[in-house]
Amino acid sequence: MKLIYIILFLVINIFSSKIFSQTIAIVNVQSLIDNNKIYQKTVKDIEINQEQYLKDFNIIENELIKKLNEIEESKLILSEEEIGKQIENYNNQLSQFSITIEEFNFHYQNEIIKIREIILKEILKLLEKYALENSVDLILDSTSYLIASNSLDITIDINSELEELNLNLEYKDFEKN
Repeated sequence: MKLIYIILFLVINIFSSKIFSQTIAIVNVQSLIDNNKIYQKTVKDIEINQEQYLKDFNIIENELIKKLNEIEESKLILSEEEIGKQIENYNNQLSQFSITIEEFNFHYQNEIIKIREIILKEILKLLEKYALENSVDLILDSTSYLIASNSLDITIDINSELEELNLNLEYKDFEKN
């Protein structure tokens, strides 16, 4: 019987470190990225950069609308063959315009994704540093849990460190082919 107690005592002592709870922290990564001042400024710069392209696109779109109206008006005057050529020309121009718009949207979506990835890498570095300095065993994103104490949330701490960094967030301008 004493042997059972001794074995039980040893097992409890050996595995007791596994029984105690781990240190956990929570961070809202989405908020850190979206509320970063440098990120917000870069997004505004991108929007300003896009304005001239959008004006150009509106001009092209209006020209295409005019061409379509001209085709509609000239249906009674022109032969079927001439109308067919105009419609084919219009469809080619419309197709090229649509491709350019898609490339434009895709380009800026990718640029924003790249910028967000740069910020995320910096956040991860800060989280690693925080975990080491504060003996945190596990850091969860705020979307990964249901309920937790506000005292576990380290978003404000990480945000203050992130704001101190001078991030260089650059983007490429859109280039038409």
